[in-house]
Amino acid sequence: MNEAQELSMPTVVRVAPRAHWLRRWQSASPLGLVFAAFVLAFYTIVFIIPFGTGIWLAFQNWDFVVEPRFIGLRNFRQALQDKYFWQALITTLKFAAVEIPIAVSLMILLALLLSQLSSRWQRLFLGLYYLPAITPTMVSILLWRWLYLPAGGAFNTILTCLGLPEQPFLTSPNQALWCIMVMVIWTFLGSGAVLFLAGMNEIPESLIEAAKLDGAGFWQQFFHITLPLIRPVLYYQIIVSVIGIGQMFAQFQMMPGPGFSTRTLALYTYHLGFQAMNLGYGAAVSLIIFLLLLAATVAQLQRYRVSWEY
Repeated sequence: MNEAQELSMPTVVRVAPRAHWLRRWQSASPLGLVFAAFVLAFYTIVFIIPFGTGIWLAFQNWDFVVEPRFIGLRNFRQALQDKYFWQALITTLKFAAVEIPIAVSLMILLALLLSQLSSRWQRLFLGLYYLPAITPTMVSILLWRWLYLPAGGAFNTILTCLGLPEQPFLTSPNQALWCIMVMVIWTFLGSGAVLFLAGMNEIPESLIEAAKLDGAGFWQQFFHITLPLIRPVLYYQIIVSVIGIGQMFAQFQMMPGPGFSTRTLALYTYHLGFQAMNLGYGAAVSLIIFLLLLAATVAQLQRYRVSWEY
């Protein structure tokens, strides 16, 4: 290489990583830095510190009276041998296995019906169906507790007028869990339908018109065009529903069934930590719930990894 070629070549200036970050720090917006610091502090106080404390407590024996004492994995071994833990886990899984398919199916059906209406009527009915989602949880629970009253409740009054026998509802160990399920479906039906309707409205009309020209009927269009193209929304709703049921507390706490018929893992954790005063064991069960939800979410994301392409 001659001298002229060397002079014509661009000069590569290597910037030290420290100088690079210092330059970016100096060029950053002061308002942006303040906002980022506020978000970081909020996230640390609300999530990182409580989560770290929960992990620490899971390996301790503490009842709010004596000093915390490290006991290793004893709390986790106790959970695996605790029949009440397994009973709460089975109740949670049973509730999720029934509630999620029914709720998601009703959401899709409602969105499909609304997609056949004009945008004006869509907004009207979506507003009505979305009201339970924005109603305070305690108000909804008190309303449904009144509806389920064995004597004088609205549902039993209707059954009596129809000549049907009255039902115990929440006072029955066989019906209480499914009564709560109806209330949960009613609460989140509108919010899920909004997501599915948004997905359906994004489907190009040309695909629907092409299917009609090929002689496809309404349900053929739904199963071969609409449903495959809203899969991202469908999988998102399933994952969110699994996480939501694992964390659901108020509905089971305020609408309890007889005995342990409606005691889920979230409710069992509350009982351990704030009623039995066994905070270490309760934290261990909470950590187990977190790991179960994390595993379920990762498994679903791996299985349902799809891209939205037309």
